[in-house]
Amino acid sequence: MGSGVHLTFGPDPATSMVVSWLADGEPAARGAASAPAGALSALRQGLRPQRPAVRFAPAGPDSVPLDPVPDDDTAERADATTSTFRDAARRRHHVHHARLGGLRPGTRYRYTIEPAPSEAPATGEFRTAAAPGDPGEAFTFTCFGDHGTDEPDDPYGTAASRAVVGALDRYDPLFHLVIGDLTYASLRQDPARAWADWFRMIAPSARHRPWMPVAGNHESERGMGRFGLTPYQAYFASPPNGAGPDYEGLWYAFTVGRARFVMLFGEDVCYQDHGEVYLYGFSEGRQTAWLERTLREARADGAIDWVIVGVHQVAMSTAAYHNGGDLGLRAAWLPLFDRYQVDLVLCGHEHHYERTHPVRGVVPDSTELTPLPALTTEPAVLSTAPRATARPVVGSLTARPAGAELERIDATTGAVHVTIGTGGSSTPSSEALFDPPAGRVVVEAEKRHGAGRRRTVYRLEAAPWLAARSTEHPYAFAALRVDPGEPGGTTTIRVTVHDSLAPDEPPFDDFMLTRPRPGEAGSA
Repeated sequence: MGSGVHLTFGPDPATSMVVSWLADGEPAARGAASAPAGALSALRQGLRPQRPAVRFAPAGPDSVPLDPVPDDDTAERADATTSTFRDAARRRHHVHHARLGGLRPGTRYRYTIEPAPSEAPATGEFRTAAAPGDPGEAFTFTCFGDHGTDEPDDPYGTAASRAVVGALDRYDPLFHLVIGDLTYASLRQDPARAWADWFRMIAPSARHRPWMPVAGNHESERGMGRFGLTPYQAYFASPPNGAGPDYEGLWYAFTVGRARFVMLFGEDVCYQDHGEVYLYGFSEGRQTAWLERTLREARADGAIDWVIVGVHQVAMSTAAYHNGGDLGLRAAWLPLFDRYQVDLVLCGHEHHYERTHPVRGVVPDSTELTPLPALTTEPAVLSTAPRATARPVVGSLTARPAGAELERIDATTGAVHVTIGTGGSSTPSSEALFDPPAGRVVVEAEKRHGAGRRRTVYRLEAAPWLAARSTEHPYAFAALRVDPGEPGGTTTIRVTVHDSLAPDEPPFDDFMLTRPRPGEAGSA
């Protein structure tokens, strides 16, 4: 299977990190079901297998990147736990997770996996998030969705799938959000191989910074556990959500600086039947109750300025021939985004780039619950009612001219939704956009007698919420710079969007979200 080393944040990104790696695919001995992969050769030799662990220590100024962390008093050791599952071919797979706790905020660390996985190197580096108020509190993170691999036998990825991994690292992000449809494993003949290929591909980045996942519709594999999500849950050790083993890792939250990140599993509320398992309502309200509690607590916390949501599916889309926005998501979660003043919603699912004006509430008398925009800036693309014969358009957003004023958006007027499902999927939707701009909304998944997948029922709507979109950059990622500003001043998120196949070119979208930052307690 290969090492596939990757990091995720622990419950506190300033003080904990999880190092995960795939075992080498060697099955455990018969009668030793709990033995980790890679142990069989040791058992055959009559040896006791070494328990997987990670040795770690702060990185010194003279640290050599690939040299192991010394096994001395300067290093600490974290034992790993092992997640195990059987695939459809009854092969057993193992993933090791070592949680590194007690870390210092804003510090660079080195780590060494022991015993070393089958693929070198076994040593990596990462840095923890700064504590609020510390120097260096500003941070950059990156995001995209709908990835795949560039393996020759992968029909769902492209060369851009690998290119974007190196392109985003140019911005030295503290972490990366990968917003669903990571591998398209559910569509592959050998899903476990698809996962292994993907982890190997992202490892040059993911061994140095957390890749924080969002589950998409293609993460659910038929026959793999109650919801088809057993492999996904085994591969990642995301922060806990308290909903129990069946639901762990499917939604979660973490805080970096003064920003609260809320990662959701949209299949729970979306009507569209577009996965291997239809999961509408699968959490029986658990996720929505958790979401409301999490958003309410975030907005009541004086140390939190920004609330950022990641969810694979979209509430709004101008794609003519792809998935569309989903009425289920609009009905279940957008009212909570409004009530608790979510600032930014990051999505994939549609394989193009577009963003909305800040939205809050719905257009009056709209049966599709069309989100209502706060038009605080001049739109890059004006929206009008669609013609009955709406057709795809080519052309819209262009790079900001040199010297032009940066677009500034008041985040207190509503949530900006950014769709960036441009990670590398072989089916881009960037040239399938309505002209004039129009929205396409999933309003029902109709169950037909004797049929398998439910038929998606759509309606068209005007798209007054549309601010900008691109047809000329089918593969891209966003870099987001979060600057806390000063107490009593303004905090900002600068968003730049880059073509992953031409990372040296200027960003093709560039805007800034602004929000007042409260003064310190007790100040005038």
